[in-house]
Amino acid sequence: NQPPLSEQHTTYAIDLPGHGGSSKEVGTGDVGAMTAAVCDFMAAKGIERAHLVGHSLGGAISLDLALNHPERVASVTAVAPAALGPEISMEYIDGFMSTSRARKLKQVLEMLVYDPALVTNDMVEDVLKYKRLDGVDAALNTVAGACFAGGRQALELEPRLGEIAAPVQVVWGREDRVLPVAHSEGLPAKVAVTVLDGAGHLVHMEKSGEVNALIGRIAG
Repeated sequence: NQPPLSEQHTTYAIDLPGHGGSSKEVGTGDVGAMTAAVCDFMAAKGIERAHLVGHSLGGAISLDLALNHPERVASVTAVAPAALGPEISMEYIDGFMSTSRARKLKQVLEMLVYDPALVTNDMVEDVLKYKRLDGVDAALNTVAGACFAGGRQALELEPRLGEIAAPVQVVWGREDRVLPVAHSEGLPAKVAVTVLDGAGHLVHMEKSGEVNALIGRIAG
């Protein structure tokens, strides 16, 4: 998504604490801690306001940032965001955290997509390399305990979405098996909702052209 969007905008892709190449120190591991980290990143880069695009947990963080730091947010595109309902697939969460064998992990990662062919062997190996890094196991357990304790989402932002001053859109894949597309229903009228067929939780990957167009439209 980033290369085509960067043709018209300055873009930054952030590895949240505990994810990718970032520190495995996640603090309390909840959405508030992650929101603070994004604010710190913006401050370090001298970014006063930004169009936020967040997927899954990142979507919840983007919405939380817009609610609590409205002066920093020009718009929000929340892609299959967490925190809009209590349900979440713990089969995926637990499988991702506990699985260390490529064959089994591939089956877990296929839950993310509508087309399982998109989960390549290289993708599986990249995830396994990440999971072997020092501190990853503890970080994942802290985040899961803070955000999904008892198999339900700890934070529900849906009742407060109407308070967000900036333009907000939610994008979902109809066949999402991690966070149900039903969480996109009944949102405040100011929230633009797009549900794309033939896509799962990684809708921004499976339908990148459509999602990039939606992001470009709200970002102007």
